[in-house]
Amino acid sequence: MNPLYLALGMSLVAFLVAVVALLVAGRLSRRQAEIMPDTRRLAAEMQGKPVPDALGEIIAHLEEISRRVSVVEEQAGVLSSDYTRTVQRVGLARFNSDEQVRGDLSFALALLDGADNGVIFTSLYSLEGCRVFVRPMREGKTDHDLLPEEQLALARAQGLVEGDG
Repeated sequence: MNPLYLALGMSLVAFLVAVVALLVAGRLSRRQAEIMPDTRRLAAEMQGKPVPDALGEIIAHLEEISRRVSVVEEQAGVLSSDYTRTVQRVGLARFNSDEQVRGDLSFALALLDGADNGVIFTSLYSLEGCRVFVRPMREGKTDHDLLPEEQLALARAQGLVEGDG
């Protein structure tokens, strides 16, 4: 084999190794820059303390963080279980209840929780006045006959029909 080609090949390999080494060094430098402020703060807090005392403080701090995380997880579980009883879905249907009045001033508003429990508020506007009805909903059903607009608001809240009123 030609010594010139051998030298050229080895030079190429050395160049590639140098490029990879530079890339790795750059990445390590960025990572060091990310953790350096935390390291400096920790070193300043532990300045002059014996190593066992410093480690004891760090362990106590980590235990406190662990306790706080446990409390947050517990509270998240409580909130998650209570969430099913909050208003999660809303359906609105606007309409004209009186032929003499235009502008969709009447409405049916369905407010449901995660189990389809809730209410439907219905406001019927006319020239003589405004009447408001509240229909209780239990698992998506009610003991009252629903107006077509109330059925639409309920279907929108349940996600069965697109639209917002």
